[in-house]
Amino acid sequence: MDEATREGGQREVPPLPELRFAEIRAISRPRYTGDRFSYMEAGPPEGRPVVLLHGIGANSLHWRWQFADLAVRWRLVAWNAPGYLLSDALRAETPSGRDYADALDDFLTALGIADFDVVANSFGTRVAQCFADRQPGRIGRAVFTGTSLAEGTPPEERVHGLEARARMIARGGYGFGERAAALLGSTVSVTTVALVQETLRATNPAGFMQAARFAASGDMPPLGSGLTMPLLMIQGAEDRVTPAAANAERLAKVVPEARLVTLARCGHLPEVEMRLRVNELIAAHLGIAAAS
Repeated sequence: MDEATREGGQREVPPLPELRFAEIRAISRPRYTGDRFSYMEAGPPEGRPVVLLHGIGANSLHWRWQFADLAVRWRLVAWNAPGYLLSDALRAETPSGRDYADALDDFLTALGIADFDVVANSFGTRVAQCFADRQPGRIGRAVFTGTSLAEGTPPEERVHGLEARARMIARGGYGFGERAAALLGSTVSVTTVALVQETLRATNPAGFMQAARFAASGDMPPLGSGLTMPLLMIQGAEDRVTPAAANAERLAKVVPEARLVTLARCGHLPEVEMRLRVNELIAAHLGIAAAS
């Protein structure tokens, strides 16, 4: 029984916003294979921007429940990282942390966003850490789920991880959807599994492997660098992808304004698995109550 069922019946699956496009600025365009970012947006244009950064196997579809609950008061902007959905890829075969940080800056520039808050999952937390290191002070508040670090991971383990990811995507994006169960906790519904599968099936293998090579490279700033903002980390107790002891707990020790919340019976995707509770936590951390 998942969260929605425990709270009185399966919640209707809300629609997603339309896919939008933003132009990559001319000065940055040589670093990309094209000239566009794709993204989704909902909420009042004058609202405080909250940028949603997806995980390595996800995309803007991942944030369906946050669009549904949090867009009443915030301007929610979910990017598709380079090489994801219809965002053009980076040219570098193995992008660096700087490449992804600069890509996020290019995306924000295209949308006219200066200061903002962040909600990020897994690979998205790595992008946020790289950005915070290069441009400290621009992120006002941050929420990380399935926090991912590189520090302390032996090189051979990173190589094995890259090989495993190459095998995962080898059959193509549709087959990649079969990985959904490995990301989730023990009590999710069939509906939740199906939604995660559909998100995974939108993965472009080339963009995924660029991100995987970045993750395997270990190219990350010093632990906690630039993370001077209030940081809420939400961790699934059953997360087998980025276990807390090697990731969130270590980051919590070095970030002065960090708080770690662990959710029982939850896996790597708290914002999908336990969206009501997670949205309440996000709203409280950002300072406004979530929509009921």
